[in-house]
Amino acid sequence: MQNTTLDQLLKLPTLVIHYQEHHQLNRELSVSDFLCMHYMTEDDKDDDNDRDMQLPYKTVDVHALQHIYVPLARIVAVKQQQESYVIPVKYPVLKDCYLPEPALSSLFRPPQA
Repeated sequence: MQNTTLDQLLKLPTLVIHYQEHHQLNRELSVSDFLCMHYMTEDDKDDDNDRDMQLPYKTVDVHALQHIYVPLARIVAVKQQQESYVIPVKYPVLKDCYLPEPALSSLFRPPQA
């Protein structure tokens, strides 16, 4: 859940508690007024900005997760009836001359003679 914004839903109890705090100060404050005050307009009246920033979807957390997959050479065993033997699979060794040059695949590249 850390790579999605669903982790913000874990902060919902903080939203309810903060609404109750505001409701104790002003009994006429509705839930929609509370949400508008904290999410739609500037809330400078009550000087609890640290507490307001703990509410869900008030801050953006950016997480990046990258996976690199490198296929490994495997030995495949084939079993025929009662005998089993190993078929070795040899993968080509990558050399620098086989790797693509990023500048050649770029749209903007230097002129060629």
